[in-house]
Amino acid sequence: MGIKSLVTVTAGRVNVNPRRVELVSYDNLATITSAGYLNKPALAVSPIYPTDIFDVIYNYVDATNSGTYIELLPTIVNGIITLSAEAASGLTLTSSHILVGNAGNVATDVALSGDATLANTGAMTIANDAITTAKILNDAVTTAKILNANVTLAKLAATIAPSHVIKFAGQVTTVGGAAAEAFTITGAVAATDRAFVQIVDNGTANVTALQAVVTTDTLTVTFSANPGADTIINYQLIRAAS
Repeated sequence: MGIKSLVTVTAGRVNVNPRRVELVSYDNLATITSAGYLNKPALAVSPIYPTDIFDVIYNYVDATNSGTYIELLPTIVNGIITLSAEAASGLTLTSSHILVGNAGNVATDVALSGDATLANTGAMTIANDAITTAKILNDAVTTAKILNANVTLAKLAATIAPSHVIKFAGQVTTVGGAAAEAFTITGAVAATDRAFVQIVDNGTANVTALQAVVTTDTLTVTFSANPGADTIINYQLIRAAS
């Protein structure tokens, strides 16, 4: 483990600013970027300058002459040298582009593309038509890009926004005993909900539906006679959109 070689690429021109320095190490990147790593060995490059650019090959293997390349810059605080990828923020970079590690693990100048674009102020803009149905996840996923709960009626265009929406719907069978029969619909609100009732099967009593009234948590349907225990109705309760 440790450094295999540390040399100035611009040998004989130590006053070149910035210099490029080649560092080959058996160590991993976490070790190389730890504070003081370059303070420990007897350096072939001395002194190190904040303007130096380090071409680093780490995890070097002698048998295959292989390793992983990265470009790092040094910061020096009270004589302690730290190599850091973050220091590369001062390097030349195309306006509005970002640095992305490529397949060879090299930081590369690229433009943000696909579902978003990036301005040189750092402001990101979502592209038109980028938010598709597949990207709207259910409310249980807290890390979702967009939750279903955030897709509200208020975000619909005025020309397609409904005045009312179906709040409750279902199918029930009467139990009989009286012409008026109450069905529990938890959450129904008398002041805002309106009911629609359709007889699916008028049963042996051959009844019709005369009236449907919504009260708190209840839908009461009045039939033309006692509906018995076999009349089946569909119901819908609509509520004003908000």
